[in-house]
Amino acid sequence: MLKKLLPFEHLVYHSSLNRQELTTHLQNEIEPEKSFSFGFNNSYSKPYLGKIYDYRFEIKKNITYRNSFLPLITGEIREDINGTKINVKMQLHSFVKVFMIVWLGGVSLALLGVIFSVLFSNESIFEALPGLLIPLGMLLFGTAMVSFGFKAESKKSIQDLEQILQAKIISQ
Repeated sequence: MLKKLLPFEHLVYHSSLNRQELTTHLQNEIEPEKSFSFGFNNSYSKPYLGKIYDYRFEIKKNITYRNSFLPLITGEIREDINGTKINVKMQLHSFVKVFMIVWLGGVSLALLGVIFSVLFSNESIFEALPGLLIPLGMLLFGTAMVSFGFKAESKKSIQDLEQILQAKIISQ
């Protein structure tokens, strides 16, 4: 259950293509990201942006809108008996991780502060309810925003990767 809420995925795909064929096929679907862009014009023609190096890749979906929860996809292509195995990890960008940890951590501390103030005062739970609901609501909203935002985008990428890699998921 917890795995379904956390903003990361670890998948293993299997393809009947060999490493070289798969890498060539993947290069046809990936475009290098431009070093500097304001994001106003999307002049990319391929569905994913990123790079491939030494049978490893780091990509992200080419989108025309802003989404902080878009997964950063890293993968490693390994030879297998009947083709290749591709180990894929999807996770949030580091800046988003740090920001959400700080924000959710601060809200959690505020919630604990309100709980302790209620426990050590003569205030009834009903008098403290508004003070409890605000940090609790922020904590639940922030967690849901990260989880659902990431999972919605990762679900699309999982399906895309099956087609791009000409592979099937063998392990999640």
